Amino acid sequence: MPGIESQLDLSIDEEAIGYAREEGGVLTIRPSPRHGCCGGRVDLATVGTEPPSDLEAYVETERQGLTVYVHRSFVSLSGAPLRVGLDQWWRWSSLYVEGAASQM
Repeated sequence: MPGIESQLDLSIDEEAIGYAREEGGVLTIRPSPRHGCCGGRVDLATVGTEPPSDLEAYVETERQGLTVYVHRSFVSLSGAPLRVGLDQWWRWSSLYVEGAASQM
């Protein structure tokens, strides 16, 4: 879909770029459903280093030498920048994404 990539406000921290390169050069930002106690649902963004199984649901873009897949529900959120970072503690590393929640 032409032009949809230009709607994507995405930044990736240097540490996250290095980690993703070591893991194969792919980042996937996908929804992770959270349900309220009294009903309702919100999809929070999570990030991983494996490509999605359903490519049609994602926008593919290249950023800083990485192939990045972003779920279309996050791309369509106007004015919602995404930032991917890396938490590190001793030997453990974990990617995180800030700035997106989609109500579906």
